[in-house]
Amino acid sequence: MLRKLKNRKGFTLIELMIVVAIIAILAAIAVPQYKAYVMKARNKKSIAQVQLARNAESAVQEQIDVYGITKLIAAGTTLGGAPGGDTAGDILGGPLAGTPAVAGAVPSAMITGDNDVTTAIGAQPYEVAAGVIVQCNTEGTTNLTYQCWAIHIDGDTAYAVDGDNDATIYWVKNPAWPGTGGIAAGGVGTKPAGLNIPGAVANSDEFAGANGGGAPTATWTAK
Repeated sequence: MLRKLKNRKGFTLIELMIVVAIIAILAAIAVPQYKAYVMKARNKKSIAQVQLARNAESAVQEQIDVYGITKLIAAGTTLGGAPGGDTAGDILGGPLAGTPAVAGAVPSAMITGDNDVTTAIGAQPYEVAAGVIVQCNTEGTTNLTYQCWAIHIDGDTAYAVDGDNDATIYWVKNPAWPGTGGIAAGGVGTKPAGLNIPGAVANSDEFAGANGGGAPTATWTAK
């Protein structure tokens, strides 16, 4: 029996070290790829949020011939009770449902505007995805143009669209941005530190080449 026990073989220290080294190499390859995949998914949500805003702005413009801004709507308010508005929109933080046609029990979001000439008010429900911070503004005088931007709270890239060139999506990236924005209870968002949004101006594409606070490339760039 003693001889049989002596003849049994296990893993040597060298073999165990080789296995550990292989696992470490695989982890060194897989972990960065996984992080890059997660970041890409977050950034895609921001692109989709800007595209959704562009569609909502178009619908508001069809209703009242001017554009609108993002508004955080209190629980119990319906789409028919849209307040209108111009210039700086509310910075929203998701998740937020689009404002319903019947009174809801939770805060919601819409893009709404008003025509200073006709006094007409238009609105579209605007759903905000979980983790996304977004804002839409108008230039505040004629409201014949708008701009919308969005970024994921843990994303490193912001995306934007200008109403004077709405076929183009702009982006600016900074690896320091993840986690520096904020989403408070009730859907109030704050933009990341250092993210620069140019002021809205009619008949001008403000994002083209403007400083966005990115790094290493500081400017907004057409996608």
